[in-house]
Amino acid sequence: MEYASRLQRFIAFIIDVIVLAVIVGILTAIGIVEFSVSEEASTTDGLIQAIIVVAYYVILTVAFGATLGKMAMGMKVVDRDGNKAGAGPVLIREVIARALGALLASVVGAGIGEAVGLAVAIIIVIMILFDERRQGLHDKVGGTFVVKAR
Repeated sequence: MEYASRLQRFIAFIIDVIVLAVIVGILTAIGIVEFSVSEEASTTDGLIQAIIVVAYYVILTVAFGATLGKMAMGMKVVDRDGNKAGAGPVLIREVIARALGALLASVVGAGIGEAVGLAVAIIIVIMILFDERRQGLHDKVGGTFVVKAR
């Protein structure tokens, strides 16, 4: 397996963030979701955001082996054997990477959830930077690798 470069992963992440911002903007504009800044709506909003983000990453990765950002950068997510990762590992991977903070915020409070989410994101970045196979925490727990697509 030829692992994707750190730069490829970063650019793919930026592309995915832009795509998700457009999706959320469209859903908000047509009234399907409403993101409020009020304190009582923040838990629901956080859960809705987490569901949208995880659904984007999980559905695309399970169906196509990559998100739009990874596809644009010529990458895919695979299991230990180099096969397209299955739904279970992808779901585990994405909940850890994308939604852990939001899920914890809904259970134990926004401040703690956001702090955990930020800590996890920092750990993921550090691991990708220094791991020889460029695996983040979410990759290791999910048993996945991000590789160059052939």
